[in-house]
Amino acid sequence: MANVHEANFELTNALSLKRTRKKEARKVNVMKWLYEKGIFHLLAGVMLGRAVVMLQFMPFALPFFAAVMIMQRQKAPHTFAGLTAGAAALGMLPALYTATILLMYYISFGLLRKYTGNQFVAAGLAAGVTGVVKTGYVWAVQPLTWMEGFYILAEAAMTGVLLLIFLQSFLVLTKGRRSAYSHEELVALSVLAASVALGLTGLIAGDLVISHIAARYVVLAAALAAGALVGSTAGVVIGLLFCLASFAFIPEVALLAVAGLLGGLLKSGGRVGVVIGLMLATMLTGLMMENALRLEFSLYESAVAALLLFITPGSWVRALARHIPGSEEYAEEQQLYAKSVRDVTAEKVEHFSTMFKKLSDSFSDIEPAAENPGAADEMIGSVSKYTCDQCFRKEFCWSEHFERTYEWMSVLAERGEPEPGWKSHCVKSALMEKEFDRYHQEKAVNQLMQQHMKEGNRFVARQLSGLADVMSEFASELQRETRENGEQEEKILQELESYGVRADQIDIHCLEAGRVDMDVLLPFQEKHGECDKLIAPMLSSILQETVIVHQKGDLPPPYYGTTATFRSAKAFHVTSGIAHAAYAGGLISGDSCAAIPIHEGKFAAAICDGMGNGEKAREESEETIGLLEEMLRAGIEEELAIKSVNSILTAKRTSEMYSTVDLVMIDLQHARARFLKVGAVPSYVKRGKQIQMIEAANLPLGFFHEMEMDVLEHQLKSGDMLFMLSDGLIDGLRSIENPERWMRRQIAELVTTDPQEAADLLVEAAVRAAGGSINDDMTVVAVKIDHQVPKWAAIPLRRSAG
Repeated sequence: MANVHEANFELTNALSLKRTRKKEARKVNVMKWLYEKGIFHLLAGVMLGRAVVMLQFMPFALPFFAAVMIMQRQKAPHTFAGLTAGAAALGMLPALYTATILLMYYISFGLLRKYTGNQFVAAGLAAGVTGVVKTGYVWAVQPLTWMEGFYILAEAAMTGVLLLIFLQSFLVLTKGRRSAYSHEELVALSVLAASVALGLTGLIAGDLVISHIAARYVVLAAALAAGALVGSTAGVVIGLLFCLASFAFIPEVALLAVAGLLGGLLKSGGRVGVVIGLMLATMLTGLMMENALRLEFSLYESAVAALLLFITPGSWVRALARHIPGSEEYAEEQQLYAKSVRDVTAEKVEHFSTMFKKLSDSFSDIEPAAENPGAADEMIGSVSKYTCDQCFRKEFCWSEHFERTYEWMSVLAERGEPEPGWKSHCVKSALMEKEFDRYHQEKAVNQLMQQHMKEGNRFVARQLSGLADVMSEFASELQRETRENGEQEEKILQELESYGVRADQIDIHCLEAGRVDMDVLLPFQEKHGECDKLIAPMLSSILQETVIVHQKGDLPPPYYGTTATFRSAKAFHVTSGIAHAAYAGGLISGDSCAAIPIHEGKFAAAICDGMGNGEKAREESEETIGLLEEMLRAGIEEELAIKSVNSILTAKRTSEMYSTVDLVMIDLQHARARFLKVGAVPSYVKRGKQIQMIEAANLPLGFFHEMEMDVLEHQLKSGDMLFMLSDGLIDGLRSIENPERWMRRQIAELVTTDPQEAADLLVEAAVRAAGGSINDDMTVVAVKIDHQVPKWAAIPLRRSAG
């Protein structure tokens, strides 16, 4: 019942979240509609058309129009109308100048359209048009002096630079949903916003300056969306642009910069925190004003800007914040994107798994065609047509004695051996028997081909089934949710702090028992093994589970610190030793072996003995052990892996290419061992003085397509030693009556607990017992299993005072 309530709760939350996102999407779509319909271009054009700096320059109209011509040419009429209308608010001459310069650029852009794809060429064209039109405009009003020429050159340069900035701003506005803004793009966006707000210069509502309210509102929105860094940057950029319009705005620069900084620092308090930052900045800068009345009006202006922020839809702020690296919205967006990619990938992998499973079933269902019941009659008809049609006794055999002739020929068709009276009955018995032999040979070849086809189908079906299982497990791992571990991370940080160890960041990937996985970022470079000696014992005490260092390393310059990965220690660990002795004391052994850790806390040890000795046997055994190792690492189940290797060796066999395989898989969490022996000699488990032999009788790999394989399980304990041998050790003891008993005694008498030393001693004893001769390759793999005991004990959570 609890599960039902949980499911209903999750469903309710999901529906609520879906409705909320739909509302936010509708609000954001309003802005998108304004942008696509050109209303944004019209309103921005009005503001930029009436923006003036240094009392005489109007450098914003042409760059904005040129940027629209390059990025969104279909919106050029809206932009032209807005810029001209905004300039008309300043007078007829500014309107005429703006219309002229825009038309001149439009004509020039059309003539040089082939070259304006380069943004620097477009900026140069805008600067040139500004210089020419401004020169003519000034010349028509007053004589042209060198000072006027300098002003014209400055405005032209300002126009070119602003075009490059506006182009960058348009790229920002048209960016994809998950694209992040760079610092340069944020500055460009701030310049565009400040330029639009500059068009409000000179507008006053009572005693409140509209441009002040607009500038503070933009800074508040930037601080709320992106934090202190972007907020203070926007404040400085907007303030400097307003200073170009009038030096009376110089106090506003400090106010905007401080407001962006304090508002960003108080961003965690939401809109209230950002507004508090603005009010503090207003009062701090107001203390420098000699006019107390101006401070009062400044507070009113800040209050209006705060009111505008409160009525701004939160979806607009979040839409901006999604592009700002470091913001919560950006992190959430990236997580959702990663989750969607992961889910899509898992779904595709699951589809592939299902497809391979169905292919496996299809190959399993394929059976060789059943033998035709009338095949014997067809064979008799074909042979008789070749032998009996031209025979002078045809009437006697097939008309007068049909039943006897048909019966004897049926026996030939089925068994290939004639009845005793057949030769006296048929005058062409030798030719008849030869034809039936030919048909039987063809039949045998056909049956062999069908058998090979059947075995091939089984092999392909097994491979596809194993691949489907691996992909299904991989899809399950992909779909496993990464739980929110913020509270646990904060708690662990506090616990480490109580020990006197400071960590900058902790990322928890899993906290399940036996599967703990976390990354810790430390603000220092490890020099004395602090991760192993301090952090791991502390985490072991905090998590009530043995945790060890999986890997660690220093951060690359210019960063300073250490990052370490901590994971659960397995209940057991193994050490291994391998000893070889090649045939006749040579350097190349036909045996190959491996003792390697496998995924999911398993350890594999294997010996493969190729038939014969020398280089060829070495190649065979290395190929077998290599295939087996890669399949085990890929996650294929061990029985299927060995059967797959057997099928491959059987299919490619051109001579006596056989190999024995002795494989053991040890579960490091429970110390359970699974032995898979294919033509291998017995293995031995030593527990104190007791020796247990583990054996199975099977043929080597490569003999038959379908192989029998015994799977033996054995429970190991801490302190046990496992010995795996190649047949060279047993076969070399021909002078000893019972080699297995001798081997048991040698292992029981071993005093050392070091696997490598034990393996060396066994090989040495076998060589001595064989009279110093090595008649076959000898290999010993010794494995010792022990409890996993951490090098450093856990530090208790509660420490006694004093």
